[in-house]
Amino acid sequence: MATTVTFRESPSGTVTAVPPNAVPKSRHEAPVRPSSADRDAGQIGDVDQGSLLPATPSPRGAFRRRYGVVYDTQGPRVRMAVVWVVAVVASLAIAPLRPYGLATLYAVVAGAAAMQVVDAWHHVRTGGDRWVAALGASSLPVLATQGARPLGAGLLVLVVAALIMASRRAVPDMSLLASAGHTVLSAGLCGGAAASLVLLADYEIGAVIILLVYLMVYDASDYVVGSGATNGIEGPLAGGLFIGAATLLLAELEVPPFRGAEIWNFAVLAAVACPMGQVIASAMLPRADVPAPALR
Repeated sequence: MATTVTFRESPSGTVTAVPPNAVPKSRHEAPVRPSSADRDAGQIGDVDQGSLLPATPSPRGAFRRRYGVVYDTQGPRVRMAVVWVVAVVASLAIAPLRPYGLATLYAVVAGAAAMQVVDAWHHVRTGGDRWVAALGASSLPVLATQGARPLGAGLLVLVVAALIMASRRAVPDMSLLASAGHTVLSAGLCGGAAASLVLLADYEIGAVIILLVYLMVYDASDYVVGSGATNGIEGPLAGGLFIGAATLLLAELEVPPFRGAEIWNFAVLAAVACPMGQVIASAMLPRADVPAPALR
């Protein structure tokens, strides 16, 4: 019996005979296994197994992602800052309306900040009441215009209102105290910070003006430097240095109520409290990058 032979054309143009029982080697050859030396070296072929594993997160990077400051560079930030400065100066310009104008301005911002904190947590837990938090935070600076006792009474009313609303909502995954505590925390911190500024304005207007100057120069320096930095230190450091530069001028002018080295104690306190306030604001949110412009 004659053997049948087929032909195929090779790339060079010559004809090559292929036996009928010829099978490509790839169908019968066993897969190539990596040698023990390759396995010990952590490589298979040309691929490094180490490059396939995720990098170990840095503790410093994890801290910044949770408690750091995220600089939002989108939008008219400079114009908004100028509008804010004008609004603060206008609230302090007229002496008879001074505490009430400042209280009204900060009451609006405190209420918006408390509402943003509660809303930021709603995708994680729904315990906080956004309207109780907003109204409570807004009422504290207004009550501070009447003194410390009305402010303390307002805090007690806030706690009672938060407990009542938490009992009516009955969130299954949170206890009554935890749900009410979330509302009180959001309103108390935001409204309390604004109320303390109003109380200080009632006691000593010069200290409030100096404190507002420190806050504004810190925020401006921190934003300009920190938004372009690759770490979370340069921004607060620039803000602290600008506070020191402003203190040199204020100490030379002997702006009341401080005399001599007293203003430097106030400056050091402001330089420490400003970045700590940023960390606390991030801690109030589920993540540092959650949008909360009024809180910031």
